[in-house]
Amino acid sequence: MKDVNTRHKDYTTFAPKWKRCRDAAAGQDAVHAAGETYLPKLGAQETEDYNAYRKRAGFYNATWRTMSGLLGMMFRKPPQAKLASSVEAMAKDIDMAGTSLETFARKAALEILGPGRVGILVDHPAIEGVTAISVKAAEDQGLRPMLKQYKAETIINWKYERIRNYWMLSMVVLEEEIEEAENEFKANCVKQWRVLDLDEGGHYRQRTFRKAEKGNAEEFEQIGGDIYPLLAGKPLDFIPFFIVGVDGIDSDVDEPPLIDLVDLNLAHYRTNADYEHGCHFTGLPTLFLSGFVNEDGTAPKFTIGSQAAIVATHPEATGKYIEFTGQGLEALQTNLERKEQQMAIIGARMLFAEKRAVEAAETASIHRQGENSVLASIATAISEGLEKALAVFSAWAGVNQAVVYQLNRDFNPAMLSAQDITAYMKAVQMGLLSEQSFYALLQRADVADSEVTWEDEQERIATQEPPAPAPAANDGQGGEMAA
Repeated sequence: MKDVNTRHKDYTTFAPKWKRCRDAAAGQDAVHAAGETYLPKLGAQETEDYNAYRKRAGFYNATWRTMSGLLGMMFRKPPQAKLASSVEAMAKDIDMAGTSLETFARKAALEILGPGRVGILVDHPAIEGVTAISVKAAEDQGLRPMLKQYKAETIINWKYERIRNYWMLSMVVLEEEIEEAENEFKANCVKQWRVLDLDEGGHYRQRTFRKAEKGNAEEFEQIGGDIYPLLAGKPLDFIPFFIVGVDGIDSDVDEPPLIDLVDLNLAHYRTNADYEHGCHFTGLPTLFLSGFVNEDGTAPKFTIGSQAAIVATHPEATGKYIEFTGQGLEALQTNLERKEQQMAIIGARMLFAEKRAVEAAETASIHRQGENSVLASIATAISEGLEKALAVFSAWAGVNQAVVYQLNRDFNPAMLSAQDITAYMKAVQMGLLSEQSFYALLQRADVADSEVTWEDEQERIATQEPPAPAPAANDGQGGEMAA
């Protein structure tokens, strides 16, 4: 077979952007290793001079700091999960490689914050020659569903079609690298292509291909036979692979959410390279001597230092230090500071909506900014992808129960002081604020448990023992003070 490794047209368009996001997030070593991709040579620089120029250039990693900060906000509170007990047990090792479901979700979030795309495959080991097996029998044999995560660069080709009146994924090609042991100490990486598609009968099928050794022509041969994963003894009529982007599960490729920050970060790197280069060549003063000549006409050698003296017999001999006093480096420094401010602004905009909705109260508008932000969109997309994947996972585990898995969207807690709480409590007492709204405010400030509903909190209050009476005030002479 030919052309298994064909790239989708959108893959070719977005791959350079994904590469910039990867390198910027990876930090200085990756940016330096890219060489002239991010830092062109100055004029006719020789290799040795260019390497020194590049080495002096520090990379201010605003990209990773922003991604890390946004990830922390997204997982400031644990995801709200509603899974069957048997699925919860498997979720502690969701990918059969020791990864918990929450860690899996964190990794997916980083992929969306970076390149802006991630694939989630729900897989189940097939049993050769067996067309049906009970969930318990499969579990007894160590055969259970799992989730696998694929980075944007490994999803090389895909196709969506309208099938049974639904717009759905009909084919996806995944580029994989697997390790094959040569001996007990050494393993070799082998590239292969996994094709997931719907066959002529509309049944989900898996095939694996590797390059064939057939002369110079690039051809591929299938490894093993066609695999038809079964659910309840029947083949699936959909592909359990979910491509998640910034705006959800979609056939379109979304722009990386931080691409503007990444490009500005790389521009900052180039400016910093010029600044450090200028400092290197102009930072130290240079001694200039004029009129010092030996009797034979040659220039004498001089020693510079506090205990050395330079004596001249020629009346016009002179010497001085030459120092850089131009404004060029100040302009570069100002440029660096301006780019740092711009990067901070771009990162902060991830937390705010593009357009503010008109609401009755200003406080309500501010609160909804976070809900409508790019970061909230990412949290919603990941939640949607994981819920769909976990629904298939649960079905394969023999569980017919609704699945809930929602990431936190409350990124900015309301920091309340004791005085704030007292003021809001007074508003409740005056009838200006409902008790339920006050409780919601306490939840946002992490004073009350965000996972405990208002109704449950009222039940807790009703069933708890009444508080002990406060001790009576004393007048200091053994008697109680009158009210």
